[in-house]
Amino acid sequence: MSLSLWLLNHFSTFTLAVVAVGGTVLLAVAGSVLLRRRYPSLARGEHNDMVGVTLGMFGAIYGIILAFVIVTLWTQLEASQTIVASEASDAALITRDATAFPASVRTDLDAAMSGYVHTVVEEQWPLMRAGNPSYGATETHLQTAFQVLQAYDPKGQAEQVFYQQAVDHLDDVASQRRARITMARQELPHCCRRWPSAAHSS
Repeated sequence: MSLSLWLLNHFSTFTLAVVAVGGTVLLAVAGSVLLRRRYPSLARGEHNDMVGVTLGMFGAIYGIILAFVIVTLWTQLEASQTIVASEASDAALITRDATAFPASVRTDLDAAMSGYVHTVVEEQWPLMRAGNPSYGATETHLQTAFQVLQAYDPKGQAEQVFYQQAVDHLDDVASQRRARITMARQELPHCCRRWPSAAHSS
């Protein structure tokens, strides 16, 4: 697990904000005191104009980058919420459609989908939270659901309609699962993470 994920998983947002802001202020004050003692000319304000322009430029650039990062993360959050909601809705609709099938088929399909949902919540989400999303955690339950539908031959027009809907919803569940795991593996663009170090080195 990366350091950033460990911090996010073990500390609240408020605590991280206080530590980040407070630490930055303390470092700035300590650096200012040390520089004033090391270079007395700074205390007399001989270079205030140049320093002010430089700080203003860097402040504007970092402000733009910070806004871009916030918008990117917010967009990813909304997309993830939509994916999870769609996956949950499709799973519920499969269970609803299964009421039109014989008891044995309905029981097997309900068991497969129930196992899938519990595995997502109890196993896959913790893995995603730790930064290690995996398809294997839910693969067995999803394959079982597919096998139940593949082995069943619907009788009558009503069953055929519900059968097709169940198959479509199960395909959607598989698609949403892939989208969810792909989203969990996404990171910020490399330019956002490398620019600050490149700017300092230049």
